[in-house]
Amino acid sequence: MAIASSLYSSISGINTMGNAMAVLGDNVANVNTLSFKSSRSIFQDVLSQSVSTASGSRQVGRGVTLSTVDALFAQGSFQSSSISTDMAIGGQGFFMLRSAEASEANLYTRAGEFRFDQEGYLISPVGHFVQGWSIDQVTEERAGTIGDILIDKTTPPVETTLIEVITNVDSREDNELNEVRLFDSWDGRNAAAVKPSPPIDANLYDYITTIKVYDSKGASHDLTVYFDRTTEDNEWEYMITCDPSEDLRNLDTREQAIYAPNTRYNYEDHKGAGALLYGTIEFDTSGNINGITSYNVPPDGKVDPALDVNRNTLTNTDSYYTLECNFTGDLQANQEIEINFGAQYTGIVTPIKQTLVSELGALDSNLSGASYITGETYWRDVYDRNGLQLSGDGGAGTSDTIALTGFTNDGTATSVTYNVNSDAKVQEFLDAVGTAFDATATIDAVGRLKLADLTSGDSGMYVTSIVCDGTIDNPGTNDDANPFGETGTNGDTVLNITTSKRKIYSPGQGLGVGGIPPVVTANTPWEQVFDSGGTALDGTLPGQDDLTFVGFDADGNAVNANYTVDAVETPTNTGTVQDLLDWLETTFIADAEIDHAGRIVLTDRKADEAQTGGYTSKLAITSVSPGSVSGADPWGSGGAAPFLTVEADTSGEDSSQLGDNVSVSFAPEALATTQYANSSTTIFQDQNGFSSGFLQAVAVDTEGVMTGNYSNGQVLKKAQVALANFASLEGLFKQGGNIFSETTESGAPVTGIPGSNGLGTIAPNALEQSNVDIGTEFVNLVTIQRGFQANTKIVTTTDEMIADVINMKR
Repeated sequence: MAIASSLYSSISGINTMGNAMAVLGDNVANVNTLSFKSSRSIFQDVLSQSVSTASGSRQVGRGVTLSTVDALFAQGSFQSSSISTDMAIGGQGFFMLRSAEASEANLYTRAGEFRFDQEGYLISPVGHFVQGWSIDQVTEERAGTIGDILIDKTTPPVETTLIEVITNVDSREDNELNEVRLFDSWDGRNAAAVKPSPPIDANLYDYITTIKVYDSKGASHDLTVYFDRTTEDNEWEYMITCDPSEDLRNLDTREQAIYAPNTRYNYEDHKGAGALLYGTIEFDTSGNINGITSYNVPPDGKVDPALDVNRNTLTNTDSYYTLECNFTGDLQANQEIEINFGAQYTGIVTPIKQTLVSELGALDSNLSGASYITGETYWRDVYDRNGLQLSGDGGAGTSDTIALTGFTNDGTATSVTYNVNSDAKVQEFLDAVGTAFDATATIDAVGRLKLADLTSGDSGMYVTSIVCDGTIDNPGTNDDANPFGETGTNGDTVLNITTSKRKIYSPGQGLGVGGIPPVVTANTPWEQVFDSGGTALDGTLPGQDDLTFVGFDADGNAVNANYTVDAVETPTNTGTVQDLLDWLETTFIADAEIDHAGRIVLTDRKADEAQTGGYTSKLAITSVSPGSVSGADPWGSGGAAPFLTVEADTSGEDSSQLGDNVSVSFAPEALATTQYANSSTTIFQDQNGFSSGFLQAVAVDTEGVMTGNYSNGQVLKKAQVALANFASLEGLFKQGGNIFSETTESGAPVTGIPGSNGLGTIAPNALEQSNVDIGTEFVNLVTIQRGFQANTKIVTTTDEMIADVINMKR
C-alpha cells in the first residue's frame, strides 16, 4: 500500500543524507590538508511507480539516491614556505610522481611538499620520485626524456676556457721613445736564480691587472696581464703571464728537438717560461678598440712580431684569441683559454703590406747632433754615420752610384742604379727605387730607407743588396759612403725584416715554365721547377738530378751532402719541393721554407745571443750545385755563390713587416677596453672556471627550473619539473595521501613544462592549501541536517499511520 512506499522513500532519504554527511565530514576533516580537493554530493530521484488516479495513470517517486560525488578541482590559496623545494601550481596540472616499484610516472599530485633523499633525488613525503627533465650544462636546454629529478650534492671542477679583462689604459701616457717589447723585458728564469727576482722590472710596463683562473683539477692560478705604451700613437702592447714555476706547457715535436732534453717549458732554462700570450691593442682617436694582434711566446722568449712565425690567426667563426697554458702537467694537451678584451673579431681578413727598412739612417750634415735626412734633403747634405758622403752631377761616369737589386711582389728580379746628383733631392732617388720595386720608397723618421709594397698581403718583394760605389772619391774601394748601411760592406747591405734568428737565402730562385714567375712554392711538383734560364730539374728515372749542398749546420758542423730529386709520389715522398725542404731541415738543423720570391730560406731554430755571450749561429750554405743531369740551377748561381746571410737583429725593431693576411680587425662590445684620459684601471674581469663545490641551496623559478647554488660560486640549472593534465579530472582515482592515478575515464596524461599547453606555472616557496570553504560546508551541513530530520519525521509519521491501520480491527 502507499503508506509502506512512503516509509521506504524516507529510508532512502535518510541513507542518502547520511552519505552526503560523510562527504561533508570528509571535506571539513581535510580543511587543513595540503592541496586537498573538496567533493560535493549530487542526488537524483529513484525510478517512479505508476499509480491510478481519477485523471488516469500517474507516477509517484520511490525516494532518492546518491547520483555521484564530484571532486572539485578549484584552485586553493597559497601558503608561503621557507623551504626552497616547496612548490605550488598556479593553474591547471599535477606534479608527476613515480612509485618505487614503477618504471615511469604513474602517480599525480597537487601537493608540492618535496624534499631530497640521501642520494639527491627529489621525492614526496612518502618516497615517490618527482619527475622532470635534466638540463644540459652546456646548452642549458632540457636533455632526454622525463625521469627522476636528481640534483648532485657536489659539482666537479671546471677548467677556465674564457677570461674577460676590461680595462681603461691612460691615453695621457707618453709614447715610448725606443721600443722595448714586453717579451724582451720578461725573463722567466729569474724565478730560478739563487736570489729570485720578478720576471719583469716594474719600470718596464705601465699597468698591470691580475685574474684568477682554474685548471682541470680545480686548483686556482693567477694570470697577470701587463700593459705598456708602444712607440706608435694609440697603440698599447699587452702580455698575459703566469708564475714561471707553474708553466708546464708541452713543447711540440719541433720545439722538443730544439730544446732537448726538455719536453715542456722549464723556468730554469727558458726565458719565455710563464709568458703565455703577447700582442698589441690599437685604439681609434676616440679611444675605442679597432685592432688586436696576438702572438705565442716561444721558450726562448723571441716573438719576432714582424714575421708570421708566432702570429695567431682567427677564422670567421672565432671571436677571440686563445692562449695555451698547462698547470697540471697533462701530457696530452695544454689548457686553452680565450681572452676577451671587450672586442670581437669582425671576421674580416686584413692584408698588410710588406715593408723593408735599411739597417742605418743617413744624417743631414756632418756635424755633431745632426738631424736625419728626409726626402727633401739635397744629396750634398747627406752623410753616413762615418761622416762620408756620395756626390756627383747625375751623369754616368761622373757620379757616385747607389745600386739596388732584388725582387718585386711576384718574385720578378729587378734592379736600379741611381747616379747621385749633389744638387738633387733625395726624393729623386726614392722615386727611382719605388718604380723599380713596385713599391713606395720613403725616408723614415730616423733617416732610414723604407720600402712598402704597393700590393698588400703575401709578397716576394726583397732588396738583396745595396751597393754604393764612390766613382768620384774612391772608385773601386771598400771605404765608400753608405748612407743606409755600414761602411765597407759593398754588396752586403740588405733591406731585411727584423728577425731574432739568423736567416740564409739562396742566391737563385725557383721559377715557373720558361724561367719566369710565378715562382715555385713548397707544394710545386718537381717537373714544374725551372731555373732562370728555363731549364727544368729532372726528377724521373733514369737519370735523376742530384743537388749538392755545401756549408755548415746551425751548430757549426760541416755539411757536404747530396739531395736526389724524386718526382715520383710515394707514401714517404710527395714528389714536390717540400721533400727538399724536409731534407734541408734535417741536414742543416734549421727551419726551411720557400719565400714568395721562390728562394730557399733557412732559419736557425735558436735565437742569436752573441751579445750576451750566449748562442751564436753557424748556419751557412757556401754553395749549391746545379742538377747533376739537367744542369738546371734554380737556387744557385753557377754553383759558386753562397747563400745570402742575414744576421739576427740585435738593435731592436725597425718597423719592417712581412706581408701577410692577418686577423686584426675587432669591433668593441658593449663593455670594452678603452683608451681614455683617465687613470689606467680595471673596469671588469671575469672567467668561467670553478673549483669543486658543494650544494648550498636550491632555487625554483616559475617555469619549474631548479637551480643549484654551489660553494664554489657556480649557479647551475640542474633540472626542470614536469607537469601533467587530464581531459577529465573527475575520472582520476584518489589513491590517498593527496595522490591521484589515471583511469580510462580520465584519459592519458598530457605532459609539458610549466606554463605551456594550458599548464599552470610554478609558485616557488609556496604550498597550495585545501580548497574547502568552511562556510559553504556549514551551510551544506544545515541543509543536509534538515533533510535528514525531515526524512526521519516521515518515518515516524508513517509508523503512526501504520499503527492506526493495525488498530482498526480492535
